[in-house]
Amino acid sequence: MHAGTLSRVESASTRIQPGTAQLLMRFYGASDEECEAAFQLAHLARRKGWWRSYKSVPKWFEPYLGLEADAVFLRGYQDQLLPELFQTEEYAHLVAQASIPALSEVEVRERVEICLKRQERLTGLNPLRLDVVMSESALRLEVGGATTMKPQLSSLLERCDLPNVTCRIFPYSAGAFPHQSGSFTSLSFEEKSQLGFSFGEVVYQGHEAGASYLEDEDTTTRFRAIFENLRDRALSEDGSRALIERVLTEYS
Repeated sequence: MHAGTLSRVESASTRIQPGTAQLLMRFYGASDEECEAAFQLAHLARRKGWWRSYKSVPKWFEPYLGLEADAVFLRGYQDQLLPELFQTEEYAHLVAQASIPALSEVEVRERVEICLKRQERLTGLNPLRLDVVMSESALRLEVGGATTMKPQLSSLLERCDLPNVTCRIFPYSAGAFPHQSGSFTSLSFEEKSQLGFSFGEVVYQGHEAGASYLEDEDTTTRFRAIFENLRDRALSEDGSRALIERVLTEYS
């Protein structure tokens, strides 16, 4: 394999052919079982996810959509905006419109459709389990004013009532944050896949230049500790609900 091709495969900028994945695993000394698993995974990776019909999806965000589609449990911290899995159509539309560089109306519409499509994982059969901590700032940042925020916060309360969703607010009164690098999401998968082996966690962080996908155990363990600290210092679920309701009344 050409060095440039290998580099693109290792950086996830291109999808590997199933046969190539199997050959590489043999070269690296993997067992027959591991080689077969790599072949099957590469085959699955080449399936066309629903999001690939949207031209506006950034290349750096495609891996996240695939991971989220396969995850069984998400832990996340949101510092400024409400989580995309909780956003109403109007809120998501205004957030997309504020993007820099500016998006076309078609791109804005696609981003909103993608956001709403992702939310389907919270309901139905085998719903995604979600444990979220949000900064109080995410509640108080006025996206579109009262006409947008009132239905958005009402919808947020409904989401928090879902049996598979846990939502806590990190209030201003809690003091300094243990994490200064913005929002993050930790994705967990089934302990054992259908292919017979285990997946670890992946931590996703979006930023201005794209996104980071962090998989090494030391890093995922550190982010798990950060999340647990945020969760322990946040308001209880009942206290968080009371704060959301209080902020909602401020828009009346």
